[in-house]
Amino acid sequence: MRRRDEAAFRSFVEERQTMLRRRAYLLCGNWADGDELVQEALARVYVAWPRIGTGAETAYTRRTMMNLYLNDQRKRRREVLTDEAPEPATTDHDRELAMTLTELLRDLPEKQRAVLVLRFWEDLTVPQIAECTGVAEGTIKSQISRGLAVLRDRLAEPPLTGAGAFP
Repeated sequence: MRRRDEAAFRSFVEERQTMLRRRAYLLCGNWADGDELVQEALARVYVAWPRIGTGAETAYTRRTMMNLYLNDQRKRRREVLTDEAPEPATTDHDRELAMTLTELLRDLPEKQRAVLVLRFWEDLTVPQIAECTGVAEGTIKSQISRGLAVLRDRLAEPPLTGAGAFP
């Protein structure tokens, strides 16, 4: 890679590092897997950097992250996850809300989670999500609709108390 390209890549990473980590955390559900996702995506973007058009760096990186995430989820379908310590939050209310939303997102199928993160976290339009993921707009709309319906249903459920009995 030429020196000028190297400097542009470093600048890109420095400017967007926090955004990339947050996106990866929302997709993966934990910081460790999110950091690995960012690292792998940036390694691939680095190799492709000279071919990426000016202004398309963020979209290319987003698409790379989404592809890596979805490919990894296909591989992990048979794995069993264990308990993990929650990440610290600033306040109890923020922590509870973040944990609730993170748990709700984690329980969704990976494609629904991906389109919800792109739509409501990244604030992309349906056509932008379709372009980013390579999936038809109708499929994106149905994934968003189904994902939101599941989240609404789960948020409407009364919390369990005691030995799992409803009050």
